[in-house]
Amino acid sequence: MKHSLYAFAVLAAALLSIVAFARFCPPQDPDKGIKRIDLTALSKRTDTLAIPPIPPPATIQEPEGPDTSAHRILFVGDSMVEGLRYRLSQYATANGHTMQCVIWYSSSSKYWAKSDTLTHFIKKFDPTYIFLCMGANELFVRNLEERDAAVGEIIREIGDLPFIWIGPPNWKPDTGINDILLAHCGKKRYYPSLRLKYERAKDGAHPVLKSYNMWADSVSTWLRDSSAHPIRWEIPEKDTPKTHGVTLLSPPKD
Repeated sequence: MKHSLYAFAVLAAALLSIVAFARFCPPQDPDKGIKRIDLTALSKRTDTLAIPPIPPPATIQEPEGPDTSAHRILFVGDSMVEGLRYRLSQYATANGHTMQCVIWYSSSSKYWAKSDTLTHFIKKFDPTYIFLCMGANELFVRNLEERDAAVGEIIREIGDLPFIWIGPPNWKPDTGINDILLAHCGKKRYYPSLRLKYERAKDGAHPVLKSYNMWADSVSTWLRDSSAHPIRWEIPEKDTPKTHGVTLLSPPKD
C-alpha cells in the first residue's frame, strides 16, 4: 500500500511539472534545435587592428677587436644600393672580402618580409656578413605597425649572421621608419643616413654619384670604428677595382 502511494505521488509531481512548463515557458519552435554559433565575424580582424611588433633579436656578443677574416658580404635593398655598391665594393675588394649585391627596385621592408627573397639569396650566396639598405620607399607611410613587424621579420630571417642596416637618405622628414629601424637594430647595427647632406639627382631623392661615395665613406668609417661587428675595412686606393656581383629584381607587384 505504501509503495503504491509513493509511486502515485511521483507521477503526480511529474504531471504538475509538465503543466507548469507548458503554462509559464514560451512556446518552442520544433524546427529549431541546437544551433552552432557563427564565429565568422569574430575571426576577422578589423583594418585598424595593430600588428604586434616582432621583438629584436637577442644581443650578439661583440668581438674585442676588428674581425680580420675575409668575409662574403651580401648587400641587399632598394634602389639606393645601386649607387652605394660601387664605392663599398672597392672597400670590400681592397680588404680581401667579396660582395654580392641584390637590388630590388621600389621595394620596402614589407615586400622583403612577406616573401622568401632574402632567405633565397642567403642560401644562394652563403654570406658571412649582411648589409641592408632599405627604407627610402617608406619615409611617408602611415601604417607603422606593419613596418615594425616587417623589420622584425627581416632581422629574424638574418638570424645570427652579423649585419648592418644603412638607413634611408631622407630628403624630407619621415613618419617614423628611422625610429623603427633604430629600435630593432640598435645604434651599433643601424647607420642613420638622414644626418648627412646630399647633392640630389633630378628626382630629388637619389644622391648623385659624388654624394653616394661620400655616403659610402661615412658608412665605412662607422662600420670600422663603431659598429657591433667591425671588420677589416680600410680606405681603398683610388685605382682599386669595383669587383662585385649584381642581381637586379623588378619592382614588386601588389
